[in-house]
Amino acid sequence: MTFESIIGQDRPIRFLTQTLQKRSVPHALLFTGIDGIGKRKTAVAFGMALNCLSPVGVSACGACISCQKMISGSHPDMITVNPEGAFIKINQVRTVARELRFAPLEGNQRFVIINDAQAMNLEASNAILKILEEPPRHTILILTASQTTDLLPTIVSRCQQIGFRPIPYEKVAEALMDLRGLNRKTATTVAVSTQGSLGKALSVDVEAWSLWRSGLLDQISSLSTTSVQPVFAFAESLSRDKGKLADALDLLMTWYRDVLLYKVSPGRIVNKDLMNKIQQVSKGQSISELLGKVEAVNATQTAISRNSNPRLALEVMLIRLCSDDQPSVP
Repeated sequence: MTFESIIGQDRPIRFLTQTLQKRSVPHALLFTGIDGIGKRKTAVAFGMALNCLSPVGVSACGACISCQKMISGSHPDMITVNPEGAFIKINQVRTVARELRFAPLEGNQRFVIINDAQAMNLEASNAILKILEEPPRHTILILTASQTTDLLPTIVSRCQQIGFRPIPYEKVAEALMDLRGLNRKTATTVAVSTQGSLGKALSVDVEAWSLWRSGLLDQISSLSTTSVQPVFAFAESLSRDKGKLADALDLLMTWYRDVLLYKVSPGRIVNKDLMNKIQQVSKGQSISELLGKVEAVNATQTAISRNSNPRLALEVMLIRLCSDDQPSVP
């Protein structure tokens, strides 16, 4: 779990190694970005680098007793806080605050890693803010979150923010081929569908995912504005499955993008295993119609991210998607 093992995050790693070289490590860091792109792994690698007994340049060796303890999560100077259920609660932060009264036990620096910091309730957020306002000596706090807007502005302002971008699809696909033994076509399709999240891509059951994708596209192709009841029923079904809603919208965005690209640049299509279906659907629709469908999906993603009613947003989207006749997807 050294810096060298982290895929596709060259800019964050470069910033962190520079702080190590200059010995100017901030007392608080905020890692932002989608899940599964290496934020947690980087936090541990940074702690390892600062406490390694046999560093290689500014990177950890990964083999000394300090590194091994951090990798296993048993190092006494690395404190990790995760949500308990849906939230990080005040009692968890109070426990951390009590531990921070004492000096590090083994290492040069103590690390507190707060994963999914956006899950902190208001009391927990205020308690973390108090720690950030009076940071203990020899202690570095690393918060990970999806985006800065999910946190109190006063917390964000007291942290050095480092943005983590989605991992390039090519790198995710290469990792899937190496670690999962997938062929390039399947690996690329999974990489794109998971939006550059390596963690998510590695957890995908490819067979189950393929069936889910086919089922979703079949349902979309069967809808028609001549009968709105199935449209509303499908919108309700999608809105109830909150764990899959974002994935479903990402899939639809990729699908309509591919159908559009078939008209102008077929070589850039992602779902290459669905080329015959894409060709069939593309022939029945104009570029302006397809641009409207891409916009409909994008507008729905934006609306839901802003806490609009998911079911209503999906109903509007589905009516727009099926408003034009289109060949069914076999």
